[in-house]
Amino acid sequence: MNIKSAFVGGLFVCALVGCASTLDQADWAARNEQLDTPVDENVTVPFNEPQAKAAMLPGDSTLRGVLYHKVRNGGKYAGEDTTITLAPSTFLSGVKVYLYPVTAHLVELNRLEESNRNRFTLALISEKKQLKKIIPDQRLYKYSRMTKTDGHGRYVFKNIKPGKYYLYVPPQDIHSSGTEAVRSGTSVVSDGIYSAEVAHYQNQNYRVKTMVEYAEYVDIDSGQNEVTLESRMRHRKR
Repeated sequence: MNIKSAFVGGLFVCALVGCASTLDQADWAARNEQLDTPVDENVTVPFNEPQAKAAMLPGDSTLRGVLYHKVRNGGKYAGEDTTITLAPSTFLSGVKVYLYPVTAHLVELNRLEESNRNRFTLALISEKKQLKKIIPDQRLYKYSRMTKTDGHGRYVFKNIKPGKYYLYVPPQDIHSSGTEAVRSGTSVVSDGIYSAEVAHYQNQNYRVKTMVEYAEYVDIDSGQNEVTLESRMRHRKR
């Protein structure tokens, strides 16, 4: 390592560990608290009420699907959202599913919410963005439909028009339990000449909560009588 890189690395470590003065640390804590306190932000793109109203008029199409997740339950990796395609699915029953017509207002709302979730870069406060509470036009909720999943995670929206929709399921907490090996102590084993320290482990049960969510834009083409979806809820990144 050359002198320059060592110096830069030292500054980075110093910033994380706390080489700053007590006053600087207090200022940092206050600034961090301020950034984590939500500030209201309205969606400024106008809500097109006539467009939304027309989109929700009765039609001849049907949208149906099944809501599920693949969060592991049991074992060492409990609580993880598996990437294995053939892993068992768990169906979600009694969960509300919302259907919205796509408008420019809704697209902007989703863009702002995504930006809000991605407000961290390297977790350095100088690059951390202000937490926002995004406030849409309340008429957005007026022109929507809601249904609940059945005991097998199935949902259906009947009599809808062809068009572009936004399917949304609020975040759900999935509770899992697992077992992990925890070091419980050591002992010394000797054969009279040589000795060695041996570590001992015991299984320990634990519970974990995983937040999952689902949202998807759906196109229903003219003349398309039925659209089916597999709606997998995935781990929500904060």
